[in-house]
Amino acid sequence: MTPNYGDNEAPAGVLVADWLLGGNRKRRVLAALSAPESTDGWRPAELAGSLGCGRTTVFEIVRALRSFGVLTEEAQGSVRIDTNSEVGIALIALLRTIEDLVDEPIDRPPRKKKGR
Repeated sequence: MTPNYGDNEAPAGVLVADWLLGGNRKRRVLAALSAPESTDGWRPAELAGSLGCGRTTVFEIVRALRSFGVLTEEAQGSVRIDTNSEVGIALIALLRTIEDLVDEPIDRPPRKKKGR
């Protein structure tokens, strides 16, 4: 089964920051929700449009974060990472720490093909 990138191009290689956070789109959504300038938060549909991600992807990430109390709800359905949550604080710290690794490729050994 090959990955489905929708209308987006497949990534050229795997980057450290994306590998740590489960993929490019997840990392970008988390970064946007935790950005200091996002004090008013994001409505998920607006975030999807701004990042060029599928709405379903953004809504799934938001739903997962909401389920374990990492998001704070702002006015008119906007959400952002809760800076009073231990997991939220840790997530923000991780995102800040790996900012310099966003364009850094990770060296992964090639996978063996089945039957060899």
